[in-house]
Amino acid sequence: MAKYETINVLLCLDDLKWDYTRHAAVTIISLLETNKTNKIKIYIMSSVIPKENIEELKRIVGLYNQEIEFIIRDDIVPEDLKKVIINKNQLTWWVRYRWFSPLFIKNVDRILSIDCDVLIMKNLKEIYNVDMKWKAIAWYYDLFPFRCKNKIFWIKEYINAGAVLIDFKNYNVKKIDSTKMEEINEKYSKYFQWNDQDKINIIFDGDKYIYKKWINYQITNKYFTKWLDDAEIVHCLEKPYVQYANIPKKLVNLYNKYLDLTKWKGYPEKKAKYWYMKHIYITIRSFCFHLLISLLWDEFAWKLITFYRKLTKYY
Repeated sequence: MAKYETINVLLCLDDLKWDYTRHAAVTIISLLETNKTNKIKIYIMSSVIPKENIEELKRIVGLYNQEIEFIIRDDIVPEDLKKVIINKNQLTWWVRYRWFSPLFIKNVDRILSIDCDVLIMKNLKEIYNVDMKWKAIAWYYDLFPFRCKNKIFWIKEYINAGAVLIDFKNYNVKKIDSTKMEEINEKYSKYFQWNDQDKINIIFDGDKYIYKKWINYQITNKYFTKWLDDAEIVHCLEKPYVQYANIPKKLVNLYNKYLDLTKWKGYPEKKAKYWYMKHIYITIRSFCFHLLISLLWDEFAWKLITFYRKLTKYY
């Protein structure tokens, strides 16, 4: 398989009210700091970013002599999909932009789409150049619930979508149409937890390449510190910019180190309420629930999941 000279990276965000670009800036700096020997091109897909924030991202990328391109338009998501693509209480529009990236990004064979709560810890050359075996998307299993999700959606493998390698040659945008989305909503809407991630796993079932090693470090607990030395990519499910977040101090320091290289240096932390009680509850609930689901027969798992969704009002 031919090796790619340029690592193409995609970040999707909208930034209208609360300077979300600063998180993207930290992710970008972590990428550029750890990949100085690689040629990088960054794509930003958005419907709205303040001009001064665009200029700041250009300044940052320019310091590393790398490229950045902005795709800013309000028609990224097709009109006929807007009514059926998102469920209430779920993720915002911009996480869906990557689904349609092949329509707007040309002359690219593959792209690594990463969320803005991701930190790049090591060189991505090996990850980016993996032989995807002609699959459309590639990544590693979700942290705890992949067996649970397999039962819920009757799919072969469930990956985390915080970072996804997309092969434009084999990725078929036509799979994501309003008819297909309505069918998925009708059958599974009561079981969605992460709407964007759940749907991309369903749509591309059987068309996902799973990495042979664990590269998907999803940090939900401060005791995960021992994993960080081996991590290529860290997905901060607990946010390093939230005060008292249950996250390793090393990641908080790393986030702030990169933030200090931007115009947002010294930006005040978001304060967490009842953080200690919340993390104890979530950790115990999540572990027990997913362990139980992984052990149950499928038909019993479905009944328990349905009851759990009603109880926690995920409808």
